[in-house]
Amino acid sequence: MDLFGFEVVVRFRVEGGRILAYGWHWDAPRADRHLEAIVRYHHLPGESLGDEGLKRWLEEELAAVVKRGKTFALPDFPYRDGQVYRSLLAIPRGETRTYGALAREAGVPYPKLLAALLKNPFQVLIPCHRLVTRKGTLMGFHPLGVAVKRRLLELEGARLEE
Repeated sequence: MDLFGFEVVVRFRVEGGRILAYGWHWDAPRADRHLEAIVRYHHLPGESLGDEGLKRWLEEELAAVVKRGKTFALPDFPYRDGQVYRSLLAIPRGETRTYGALAREAGVPYPKLLAALLKNPFQVLIPCHRLVTRKGTLMGFHPLGVAVKRRLLELEGARLEE
């Protein structure tokens, strides 16, 4: 799948016709491991798939969030650390927050915030790429890395520190 110029492999967790999460990476085994870590963390039911129709859905949703500023609707599921994901969804397209500010907004300790970010069930749709360090620099964005994060923020028109 083309993620704004980066070719990634994506796997989905589906239950009862609902997409509950996806995981991705540069190759299939790592994409599977990324999704399975998310599944374990959130105790997600269902089955894991790599369906082409789901990939088209994701491409459309990503374009809506990154290019047009749509706010993703988190599925009605009791995700672990849901307050973190709801706080992330409140960050508008083209804006950033520091990790510390988001931890305070979500009312969670910093280590818990980091754990939730690593297991984001809808990375980019839940815009963890909009987080920066206190100095305004980029870090993180597991499993795809800072280059992908930078590209996403540039597409959104965010101002970045050099």
